[in-house]
Amino acid sequence: MLNYRGPIRNEPLPIELHNTLYVVGGDVVDGLADAAGRRAWVAAIGDRIPFSAPKVDSSRFGDFDALREAVREVLHATLERRPASKASLTELNRRSATTLRFEQLTQAGAALAAETRFQAATPTDALLGYLAAATIGLVSGPHAAELRVCGAPRCVLMFLKDHPRREWCSTQCGNRARQARHYARQRGRPARPPATTA
Repeated sequence: MLNYRGPIRNEPLPIELHNTLYVVGGDVVDGLADAAGRRAWVAAIGDRIPFSAPKVDSSRFGDFDALREAVREVLHATLERRPASKASLTELNRRSATTLRFEQLTQAGAALAAETRFQAATPTDALLGYLAAATIGLVSGPHAAELRVCGAPRCVLMFLKDHPRREWCSTQCGNRARQARHYARQRGRPARPPATTA
């Protein structure tokens, strides 16, 4: 059983890819740094992708890294309301164009249902194209305005603000942020004057 050690927050897949760079103990950790990490991450999102996760070639670090870099740049550009780099747009558009998306009609008992299929040269290309297309849909759609970076100390994760008062990627980060504010208030209080005797 593959266990991905990084955070999976049930966010849209582009944000999950962004969050494969995270902080532990003050150090940045790359959840996709080796083939085992990439396999574990793909397995962790396996029920959210429309093709077989085990068929993805996790040895293609350069492809995963280039796509993640483009996704991170475009998400941050959207959040900061600035133009994204031309290189990131080129990478996302190129990846998205390699995957053909089409609808197939299937029979489900007496009912007909539409099923989305994806076709690419390899399952890995299909996954990379799917992630690129999902990023394009996220930053160009109605949820782009809900992108946020976690407000907790030392956290670098992103999330979609799905509640008006949400400020953190997780309850653990929320607790850590509240504790940090509490300690800051305690340190900021003036010292009590010495007691006087009559």
